[in-house]
Amino acid sequence: MPFNEKTAIALEAIRPRKERFLSAIAATTEEVRGLLSGTGESSEDQTIALGNFAHGHVDAERFAAFTRTAARLDTDAQEPVRAAQRALNDLLHIEDHLFVLQLEQGANLGAEVAARLATIGDAFAAAHLVELAKRGAYREAEHAHLLDGLPYAAWSRAERALAPGLVVELAGADLTPAQVAPYLDAGMKIVFVVVDDEAPAAAMARLVTPGVFVQQVVGDAGLDAFAAFAGTAAAALLPDGAAVFTHDPSAGETTYERFTTLELPREIRKRAIGGISVAQQAEDYALLEALAVVPTPSGEAASDPAGKLSAWLLSQTNLVGEGKS
Repeated sequence: MPFNEKTAIALEAIRPRKERFLSAIAATTEEVRGLLSGTGESSEDQTIALGNFAHGHVDAERFAAFTRTAARLDTDAQEPVRAAQRALNDLLHIEDHLFVLQLEQGANLGAEVAARLATIGDAFAAAHLVELAKRGAYREAEHAHLLDGLPYAAWSRAERALAPGLVVELAGADLTPAQVAPYLDAGMKIVFVVVDDEAPAAAMARLVTPGVFVQQVVGDAGLDAFAAFAGTAAAALLPDGAAVFTHDPSAGETTYERFTTLELPREIRKRAIGGISVAQQAEDYALLEALAVVPTPSGEAASDPAGKLSAWLLSQTNLVGEGKS
């Protein structure tokens, strides 16, 4: 089933990470097929198992060159490696639906994201299993659980850097982005797509940290800046009435400089949205305002333009107090 227009925009924004992840799976699957080349599986069967993604990524003819003199696995390791191969094939067959998490209203955002990332982690678990089998170190009692889902907390730094990103479709009442903060690491990209007409006006403010790109857009606005940012990023496609902002870590050293766009709504809806109270929404809004405020001089310096300029210049240097013993 095709995705809605906003979800398609979000998927396009994470496409480079998604394709890199799928290419890594394809490469691992190639290695597995090579290891199993002398165990009786035909290359035709293996090509069918790979699914549509294999076209353009996997050279099936390459594996016709493997012979029964190729390095073989221990007999005890063959079935676990086949299980790893099946897990990789399953991930490839899910295609884009692997990267789109469609939440039912009232679902726990943090728990659902954790579960989907554990499923995605099967790719890394399969690679671990294959490596163990190659070294003759596979032990069923110790390693059979690997394909039960690898939680994000157990991913290595290199594996986190290969995370494909996620698109999360959800109701505005369930948009509590702070729940995904533990997963914003090593280049991860997450996009929230609100599918109804209500959402907290400044929900994404709580994800703003010095190194994370954070963006809220409304209406027909796209995610070009989000897609172009090379590091960790989170974005939300929200209904009208929400704040619009972009926090770009590459835009400056101070927080207010990093807010390259900020448009606040004229009126905040003064009613709870699901379990998100008016007070909580107001806190998010106040946080966004505080983060984006440009610092101004205080005291006597604020009373005249020259004083304001002097105070600002001093605030930009380390000269204050220098030369004193």
